[in-house]
Amino acid sequence: MAKVGRFVIDPKLGAYCTVTLDDGKKILVNHEKDAQGGRMMVAESKWWGGETLLDVRLETPEGKAALTRLTAGAAPDSPRSTPLGALVDALKDCVSLDDARARCRAIRAAA
Repeated sequence: MAKVGRFVIDPKLGAYCTVTLDDGKKILVNHEKDAQGGRMMVAESKWWGGETLLDVRLETPEGKAALTRLTAGAAPDSPRSTPLGALVDALKDCVSLDDARARCRAIRAAA
């Protein structure tokens, strides 16, 4: 099972978290806030950049649908009811980068 790092939260900018997958690779899960709602991103974490696995603007119909699906059934005061918490919850069982890539495609496709 993947190891979820601590959530780093900036009330003005958003929040992020690093998830270490079973194969040792790391992904950065990020929620950037802005006036319209922000965006959710998942990217491979490497010294010289890495592949972006998911980049969804929350004010778009695709982003709204993805967030609604990810937060369905979450208690209103739980971390899973937030964009970052919901995205981390969806990825916390990934065993490899390929698994994370597939889950990100599924999040985008269901939106």
